[in-house]
Amino acid sequence: MKKTKITLLALLFSVVITAQVKHSFEAETQTGYEYNYFKSPNEVHQNGEIFTADDLIASSLYQYLKLDYDYRKRWGKHRFRFSAQPEAIVFYENTDDSYWSFLTHGKYDYRFNRNTRLLAEISFKRMNREGLDGAQDVLINPLGYTNYGAKAGMRFGLLKNNKTTIMALYNFRNFDAFGIRDLEFKEMGVQFKTEQAFRVNSLTHKYGLTGFVKKRKYKTFNASDVIPEGERNWGYVKTTAFYTYPIGKQLELKPSFMYYVRTDQDKRSGFKQYGPELALRFTNKNTKIRSAFKYITRNYNEIEARDNTGLINEKIQYNYADFVLNAEHALSDHFFLTTTVYSRIRQTNYTSVAARSFRGYRHQYAGIGIKWEI
Repeated sequence: MKKTKITLLALLFSVVITAQVKHSFEAETQTGYEYNYFKSPNEVHQNGEIFTADDLIASSLYQYLKLDYDYRKRWGKHRFRFSAQPEAIVFYENTDDSYWSFLTHGKYDYRFNRNTRLLAEISFKRMNREGLDGAQDVLINPLGYTNYGAKAGMRFGLLKNNKTTIMALYNFRNFDAFGIRDLEFKEMGVQFKTEQAFRVNSLTHKYGLTGFVKKRKYKTFNASDVIPEGERNWGYVKTTAFYTYPIGKQLELKPSFMYYVRTDQDKRSGFKQYGPELALRFTNKNTKIRSAFKYITRNYNEIEARDNTGLINEKIQYNYADFVLNAEHALSDHFFLTTTVYSRIRQTNYTSVAARSFRGYRHQYAGIGIKWEI
């Protein structure tokens, strides 16, 4: 018995000694200006009243705050990672519209060999925000919600210099109640990524596919006998082909093309969406820049577009032009100057001012600040 205890203690001690533990922490703040953060159109006519941009569009100077804690532990062939990330945005001109969120992840992987890993992940996100998402159309989505997620799968190599990941996923999202209405969804599916690498003149090129297939079931609840409860059963298929092209050791371009389909079991609100994207990554000793531009087209299958005189014999179409830039420059070993620029412009053939949904809008923000990391 004594020998068994000594053996167990020795085994436990060896695990503790060989375990590698890492902690990291970041704190960041940015000051900036956000235009039209509820994604409203410029004009709406309702109940005989005309609402202009001054009435509809909310904009403000803001203060962005983020904390990010990461914990990693590796022992033997096991690895565990935990992260917690609270964020907040304070709008100086409209303080009631300020909001916060909290995101946490727990990730585990087991390495069978150099190319094969077992993967598992759980996540939780709380978005504490009031108001409605003006970009939504068929369903009215409150901005506040609670989301629980889980993933499990494998990473392996199909060929030499190949990484392929396949994971089953599950999400449950409960939106905050809005008036007499409440909304939630459950989704299940599979996501994948396969990436092939090869070298040309000492630089690594990569190409591959990413995507997912999933089913999402919405349920709407109402505290009223006048408006019935209902369900939406939607399916999603998305795939993106990409190529990573290095230009020297510090700069790389990543062109890609996305194709995305939503199917509706009731054949009411399905769509097809597609378009190109060009991403840029620049990294040197002191500076990191991440930027991307994409142009996306969405064509609805059944819903008809309208102008101010009525139906125009066309299905609804959106055109999105999106741009994002994130950059940081080291001021010292632990302090960084950061900046963010974001722009989305949605154009649509649905131009009836009697409606707020399906309309075009412009949403943009830019900020500059400081990040501290240890």
